[in-house]
Parts: sequence; C-alpha cells; structure tokens
Amino acid sequence: MGVSDAVMSLAGDFDLAGRDQWMALVEQVLRGAPFDKKLVETTYDGIPTQPLYTGADHAGDPSLPGMAPFTRGSTAVGGAWQVRQAHGPYTGNEAVLADVSGGVDAVELHVDGLSSVDDLDRLLLGVPEAVPVMLAPGSEAADALVGLWERRGVATAEAQGGFGVDASDPVVGAAVSCSLDSPQVIAAVANGARLADQGASEAQELAGSLADGVAYLRACEQAGIDLGRAAAKLEFRYAAGVDQFLTLAKLRAARRLWARVAQACGIESASQRQHAVTAGAMMSRRDPWVNMIRTTVACFAAAVGGADAITVSPYDAAIGVPDPLGLRIARNTQLLLREESHVHRVIDPSGGSYYVESLTDALAVAAWRLFQELEAGASLSERIEATGAARSRDVATRRLPLTGVSEFPDLDESVVERPPMKPVPGLRRLAEPFEALRDAADAAPSRPTVFLASLGPIAVHTARSSFASNLLAVGGIRAIAGDGFDTPAEAAGAWAASGSPVAVVCSSDEVYQEHAVAAVAALREAGCGYVLLAGRPDERWGADAYVYMGGDVLVALRALHERLGL
Repeated sequence: MGVSDAVMSLAGDFDLAGRDQWMALVEQVLRGAPFDKKLVETTYDGIPTQPLYTGADHAGDPSLPGMAPFTRGSTAVGGAWQVRQAHGPYTGNEAVLADVSGGVDAVELHVDGLSSVDDLDRLLLGVPEAVPVMLAPGSEAADALVGLWERRGVATAEAQGGFGVDASDPVVGAAVSCSLDSPQVIAAVANGARLADQGASEAQELAGSLADGVAYLRACEQAGIDLGRAAAKLEFRYAAGVDQFLTLAKLRAARRLWARVAQACGIESASQRQHAVTAGAMMSRRDPWVNMIRTTVACFAAAVGGADAITVSPYDAAIGVPDPLGLRIARNTQLLLREESHVHRVIDPSGGSYYVESLTDALAVAAWRLFQELEAGASLSERIEATGAARSRDVATRRLPLTGVSEFPDLDESVVERPPMKPVPGLRRLAEPFEALRDAADAAPSRPTVFLASLGPIAVHTARSSFASNLLAVGGIRAIAGDGFDTPAEAAGAWAASGSPVAVVCSSDEVYQEHAVAAVAALREAGCGYVLLAGRPDERWGADAYVYMGGDVLVALRALHERLGL
C-alpha cells in the first residue's frame, strides 16, 4: 500500500466534523460570552467577517480567468504586472533614470508646475521610448506629452503611456479621440484611490469609481466614440492597504462590477484595467521603517488580486521628497515579489477560498447597491465622511492600531527628515493626530515625563505599568518607573522626588480595592495636581482621569499635554 493509500485509509477511520460540532467546542471556550461580539468582526461596509467559512458560505463561481465577469482575472494566461513608479520634479531626472535602469517598467509623472514640452523633456532625458510614461490622475499635461512624442519622433501607433485625464471630466471625450490611433495609450483614469485617501470604505471606493466609469462612457457616447474602444482607453486606480484580504477581494469585485456595466452598455468582453497604488492613508512619518512592511503587504495583496499595474510608495513618502534608498526599496519590493517570489505565476491564487469568495461577493453586492443610490442622486461625500469618522474613532481607541505610532512607539528613534513636498490634496493619514502629539512633545526644551506610582510587586502591577508606559510614549512622554511601592506614602514620596508634575497609579484591581483611594489622596497631599489611574473609570478612586484598554487615547493624551504645558 502506498503512502497516499495509507493516508486515505487513516482519514477514513475518523468521522467528518461539521460546523455544529465546531460550534459546540467554541461555546465551551467562550463560556457564555456572545459569539458575535467575541469572534465576528464587521468591516466599515457592514460586512461581517466570520472566524470560520465552509462551502456552505459560498455557492461557487463557475467563471474562469479571462472570462466574463473576470472575477478570477482579466486574462486566461496570467502574466507579470507592470511595475510603475511615481516621479516628478521633486525627484528629478537622475532618480527617474535610476528607477528605469533598476527594473521599473513604467513611470508615472506627477507634474505639478510642469506643463511644457521642455519641462517633460528635461525630466525624461535619457529614458528609452519603450518605457511607458503615465501622467498622474488629474494631470493637465496631455498636450505636452503628445508634443514630447512628436519632438522625439515617436510614431503615433508606437506611443506608450497615459494622459491621466479624470474619467468624470465632461471633456474626457477629446482625450479619448486624441488617443484612438495609439493603441498603447490610456486616455483616462477612474481614480478610486482618491476616495480611499479621503477615508472611503472599500465598497464606497468601488461605487465611486464605478460612477466615474459610467460618466466616462456617457461622455464618450456623446462624443460619438464607440463604447468598446472607449472602454479600452480607461484605467481604474485603486488603493491597496494593509488588510490583504479586503484589498484582493476589492480588486476581484471591481472587475465583476465593471463587467456588469459593460454588459448593460452592450460592450463585449470588457475586462477592467486596474492600477493599484499603496494607500497613502496608511503611511506614517514616525517610525517610517514600518511603512516597508505596510507597502509589502499591500503590494502582495494587489498582485494576488490581479492588478495589471502596481505603484509602491517609498517608505519616506509621508515625510517629504523620497531619497534614493526609499525609491530603491519601493522598486525592489515589487521586483522581489515578482521576479524572485513569482507571485504572478499562479492565476487568482485566492480563488476557491470560501472566505475570499464570500468577501468578494459581499463587496460586490454592497458596492452595486451604493452605485445605484449614487446614480439616483445620493451623496457619496457624506458617506465617506461618516466612514472616515468611524475609522478615526477606531484609531483613537487603538481598535485600529498603528505600529510604531499608536502602538510600540520608540521615544528614542532618530527622526527621519526629508525636503518638504506638496501634500496630496484630501489625503487623511491615519497617523497624523498621534504624530502631532509627538511633534509637540519633541519641541519641548526637555523630554516631558510622567511618574508611574506603581503599587505592589512587579508581578502585580507590570501589566498596567507597561500599558501606561506605552500609552505615554505614544504622546512623546517618558514614563518614570520603579519596581513598585509597598504603600501609597512611599509612592507619593517617590513622586515628589521625581520632578514630574503628573502621576499615574498602576496596579491590579485587587490592590485598587484596598489602596487606590489612599494612593490618590497621598499624591495630592504631596502636591501632585493631576493624578491618573490605569484602569476603567471608577469615581470611588478619585483620580482626575483614567487610561484603559479601549479608551480614547487621543483625548487622554491631549488633556495630559495641556497639563504639561505642551
């Protein structure tokens, strides 16, 4: 008997376990705690994500890669995605050439202030004509790019690149008409990533980009352009974030949604051309090295999700003009995933996953419903604002943690500095409120401190002392800690000798029952004008404020900054 036969025989000796048996075991572990509260999370689109998915959660998708509705990919043969990196006058010609020689497939130009043929010629000096030049969304330099091709003798049919015209611009038809004789030129962009920068959820980003795509088709139809040819001139731009499953499911759902629009418009086999960019909202100025991890996860998710082109932001992009190291790592992140990890070798590797398929379905349904509401006149901006506010609350309470910023900050990190760069309009970076606190603390003549009045032995107080130290560091404040004090009087005396104007009482709930009131009173008698307690609010203890898991960290730290005069 072979190994496979032996395995099958062994498996046959066990009864198949079903969801009911699994739930019975889960209920034993939960001990009466509500299942939905403990194990089920909900996305900002109201989609519940379960801890377990089975075949009963997904009916199955009979489609194949390269076939409508293109959920499983735009082509049946797969292939490598285009490595497209962003440049502009802030990086300069030398950086562009370094990227091209280092393996970048295409260059995206952010040309604020550059609109002439001469400007583009200087920026692209030495760049081979075979390298596509894509203008960033909203660019008004299409005429200059066409002029550059003419100056360099590039035949109309051989030109490669994109005009970056906003798909919702009513005059987009003129750009499409200009590009019809250039099969490798993309005329317009439906920029969903712009909505994500403003705080949109995945379904809102999908619905908004879909609405822009439909507006684009209407404009082309009015211009007398065949819709099939027009669809081939449109690219969709999506944000890739740190939640790899939401990112790849979003890209899969986007292709399905656009296929439905194309079908309704009578367009045959219109697969959606996708450009994924690592989300600007997730980038941080503090501990920017963590951005390398964020962008790697996002790039991987975009590749697995089937993006046709990907742009990875340099780790220092949120600080200012990226340096050569930032540009090189951004480029090599893609090249390592593509050329060494061969992520593109498997078409739709997440296909068949009950979780991913269910998430794709749910996103497509939610986005289509919202798209219909937008077509009926609903406001997308109001919904995005509400989602952004909900996400901001989660950031403030650290339900949505930001490594290196709101969790595990490094007070002694070397601040990375870069030349300033024009900010991205409408971008709401999640880390900004915390970074403002760190900046204020760093600007003080000396590092602000808070004394930890820890009661009892280390084993008793260490959990809350560590929590308080980490929370203080988030605001740029150093904790003055000891091994723990046996009595409230000892803690108050040590505070008086510390020189800090604030104290945080830290210990276990059991110790609080016996000593919290006395500790707060002793600190006040010693002259401490602001006493916090690490634990849930309880009026019995008499503290001025409380810091606890799930509390609003920004509110607590801002109040503390005010007391410290920062």
